[in-house]
Amino acid sequence: MVNISDFFGKNKKPARSSRPIGKARASKPEVIDLDEESDKEPSHETPKKALANKIIDISETPESDKKLPIPSIKKAPSLVTKPPSVKKNQAFAKTSDSNTDVTAQDVLDKIPSLDLSSVHVKENVKFDFKNAGTNVDSDAIASEVSDFPEGQPNCLLGLTIVFTGVLPTLERGASEALAKRYGARVTKSISSKTSVVVLGDEAGPKKLEKIKQLKVKAIDEEGFKQLIAGMPADGGDGEAAEKARQKLEEQHHAAAKEAQLLVKKEEERAKKLAASRVTGGHVKKDDMIREEDKLWTVKYAPTNLQQVCGNRGSVTKLTNWLANWENSKKGGFKNAGRDGSGVFRAAMIYGPPGIGKTTAAHLIAKELGYDILEQNASDVRSKTLLNAGVRNALDNMSVIGYFKHNAEPQNLNGKHFVIIMDEVDGMSGGDRGGVGQLAQFCRKTSTPLILICNERNLPKMRPFDRVCLDIQFRRPDANSIKSRLMTIAIREKFKLEPNVIDRLIQTTRGDIRQVINLLSTISTTTKCIDHENINEISKAWEKNIALKPFDIAHKMLDGQIYSEVGSRNFTLNDKIALYFDDFDFTPLMIQENYLSTRPSVLKPGQTHLQAVAEAADCISLGDMVERKIRSSEQLWSLLPLHAVLSSVYPASKVAGHMAGRINFTSWLGQNSKSSKYYRLLQEIHYHTRLSTSTDKIGLRLDYLPTFRKRLLDPFLKQGPDAISSIIEVMDDYYLTKEDWDSIMEFFVGPDVTAAVIKKIPAAVKSGFTRKYNSMTHPVAIYRTGATIGSGGATASNSTPDFEDVVDADDKPVPADDEEAQDSGTDLKKDKLIKQKAKPTKRKAATSKASAAKKRKTKA
Repeated sequence: MVNISDFFGKNKKPARSSRPIGKARASKPEVIDLDEESDKEPSHETPKKALANKIIDISETPESDKKLPIPSIKKAPSLVTKPPSVKKNQAFAKTSDSNTDVTAQDVLDKIPSLDLSSVHVKENVKFDFKNAGTNVDSDAIASEVSDFPEGQPNCLLGLTIVFTGVLPTLERGASEALAKRYGARVTKSISSKTSVVVLGDEAGPKKLEKIKQLKVKAIDEEGFKQLIAGMPADGGDGEAAEKARQKLEEQHHAAAKEAQLLVKKEEERAKKLAASRVTGGHVKKDDMIREEDKLWTVKYAPTNLQQVCGNRGSVTKLTNWLANWENSKKGGFKNAGRDGSGVFRAAMIYGPPGIGKTTAAHLIAKELGYDILEQNASDVRSKTLLNAGVRNALDNMSVIGYFKHNAEPQNLNGKHFVIIMDEVDGMSGGDRGGVGQLAQFCRKTSTPLILICNERNLPKMRPFDRVCLDIQFRRPDANSIKSRLMTIAIREKFKLEPNVIDRLIQTTRGDIRQVINLLSTISTTTKCIDHENINEISKAWEKNIALKPFDIAHKMLDGQIYSEVGSRNFTLNDKIALYFDDFDFTPLMIQENYLSTRPSVLKPGQTHLQAVAEAADCISLGDMVERKIRSSEQLWSLLPLHAVLSSVYPASKVAGHMAGRINFTSWLGQNSKSSKYYRLLQEIHYHTRLSTSTDKIGLRLDYLPTFRKRLLDPFLKQGPDAISSIIEVMDDYYLTKEDWDSIMEFFVGPDVTAAVIKKIPAAVKSGFTRKYNSMTHPVAIYRTGATIGSGGATASNSTPDFEDVVDADDKPVPADDEEAQDSGTDLKKDKLIKQKAKPTKRKAATSKASAAKKRKTKA
C-alpha cells in the first residue's frame, strides 16, 4: 500500500517563487503513478503546490492485492480541481515583482476598510430566542452568481469570515456559499479569531460594537470581491493558511486510511465466505449478497460508535444509561446518579429522520452485549399484541445470549434483552391502546426499553412524559460528516471536493442517509461532484420538508425574500408553496403576527400604519375568498388566489424583522369560546321565550344585564333572605339553576361576576342550591313536532306545520280529522313525556299469583 505522507511531502516550508496575484497558474496538473513515485526522492514542493499540481492515480495495484477476490482501490479522487479561469480585476492586475510571498494580511491591507459610522444599523430589534435557528431557508442555496470575479482554488483558505447585514447584490446564503466555496470558514458571531467582517445595511448593533472592541477588519461587498480576486491559491502564506492546509492533509490521510480498512474488511469477509462454501458451513443471508450489489446505506453503515457522525454527547448519555441499567435495577431505580438517568427504566431517543438514532441504539446494545428485540411502525402494535408479544420479554432472558454467556466483558449482558421500539410516534389508529400500554411498560419493565421517535412534542407522546429519559439527537454539521463522505468517495473511486460537502448537507438538511443515497445515484452517471455541477445536483436532490406553522410565518414575514435579490431566488411560486405546507394555519398565523414586524420593504413616503392598513384590507379579501372555498360551492380551485390574498400579499406589505416571538393564532380559542357562548345564549333564549318577545341579540344586550342585577345583587345585600325572591324571578322566566350559572359567565370588563360571586358566603350558596332542588319549577314545554326524532315511519309521515299560513281557500278541518291527526302522533318519542314502565314477566306473574291468592282468601 502507498504511504500518503510521502505523497503530501514534508511539512517544511521552502522558499516560493513569486507569481502574480489574481491569475491562475499556468502549470498543468501532473498525474503521478504511485508505484513509480515510491522509488524516487520525496518532492521538495510545498504541500499546497503538491495538492494543486498532482492527482493521485493508483490504477496499478500491488501483486498481493491482485490475488484477492475483491478489487482494491484503483484510482483516488483528485484532491484539488484544476484552477478555473480568473477574470482580471483592475485593482489587483499588477503586483510587486519582489520575491517575497503574499499573505492574506497583505491583501487585506490593500482593501479599504469600511467606515462603521456610515453603516445603517437595525433599531429596537430584540433577539428572538424561540425562533433562533428555525428560519430553515435563511441559508438557502443560491443560484449562480453572475458578474462576480472568480478566484484561485481555495484562495480564502485559513480565513474566518462573518457576514452581517443586507448586501447590495448578494443574498446572505449566496455570499456565505461563495466564501465556503473558496475554503473560508464562515461563522455567525465575531470573535478574536475572525479575520474579516463583510458588512451590509441594517447590520446588528452588537456586532458593530464587537468589531470596534476587537478591531476586526470590516469591508463591504466590493471589498469582498477584491478579496476573492486578489488572494493567491491555497490562501497564500501565513500561519492560519498553513494550519488549514495541514488540517486538510490530515482529513485526506484519515479518509484514505479508513478506505483501506474498508477494503481489508471486505477482503476478509470474502475469504470467510469462500471458506464456508468449501466446508459446507452455514452462510448468512446478508453475506450471500455481493458487496457491489449492496445499498450504500447498508454497505457503509457504522460498525462501531466511533463511526457515528455527530451527537457524541447523546450517544455517551445513552451508553451510560444502558451500562448502569442493571445497577439501577438493583437499587430499585431510586438512585438518580450524576446525570439523573438512574431513575428511568426506559429511554426515549428523538430527532429528525436519517441522522443515526436507530443505528446508535443498535451499536450501543451490541457493544454492551445485549440481545436485541425490535419492533417498528411496520408491525401492528396494539395493546393486545403488545401484551402478547413484548410483555413476555419484559421479565425473561435471551436463550441465545444464555448459551453464549461467559466472563468476557462484551458478553456479560448476553442473557438480557434490550427492547427497541422504533417510530413510536407512527403508532396510528390501528394500534389501539398501544401508546398507553407502552407507557405502562416504561413504568414497570424489568428489561431495558429504548423508544425512538421523530417528533417528541406530539400530543400522542404525552403519556411518555416523566417516565422516560429523553435524549435528543440533532442534525450533525458538515464537519462531523465530511470525513465519512470522503472515505466513501475514495473507496468508490469518484471525486468529491471537500468544499461542496457543506452544500450537500444543506441540500438534504442534515439527513446522512439521503446524502449517501445521493452519492450512490450520482456515481452511476458521473465520477465528479464539484462546484461546476453542485447547483444542478442541489436543485435535483433538495429535500422538501413541510414546515411547521411557526416556521412558515417566520419565513413569510422575513423581509429578505421580498427584496430585489431575494425575489429572484425565492419566487412567488416558492412563497405560495409555503402556504400549501399548511394552508389551514398559514393565514391564521399571518393574521396573528403581521402587526409584530418592523417593515423593511416600505415604499418611499409610506408609513408603517399605511402598510398595516393595506395588509388588513387584503386579509379581508382573503376571508371572502375562503368563504367561497369552504361553502357548499366547494371552489377549491381558488386556493392559489387565497394563498396570495391571505398570506403572501399581506406579508409582503409589512415584512421585515420580527420585533418579538412568533405567537400561535388566538383565533382558534376565541372561535371556540364564541361557539360556546352562542350555544348557551340560544338555550337561555329558548327557556325565556315564553315570557319575552325578543331575539338572541336583544336578550344579550337588554335582558342579561337586568338578570344580573335581579339574580346576583340581592345575595350581597340581603343574604339568605334573597333566596326566595331570586327563585321566584327564575321561575317567572323559566330559568334553571344551570341558566343562572350561564348568565353569570357572559359579562366582561368591569361587569365580570367571578369576583362578586366569591364574596357570597358559602352558607348562602349551599342554601340556595338546597332550596332550589327541593322545589318544583315550571319547565318550558317543547313543541311535539320539534322533539320527535327523525327516524321511523312516523317521522316520514309527519306533515309540515302550517299554523302561521293563512289561506282563504282553506276549509276548517273537521273534529274527527283533528283527532285522527293527533292520534297519529307517536308520543313515545316525545322527550318530555315519561311513560310508565311495563312490568317484567316475573313481576306480572307475581302480581297474578297474589291476585289469585286474594280471591281464594275471600272465597
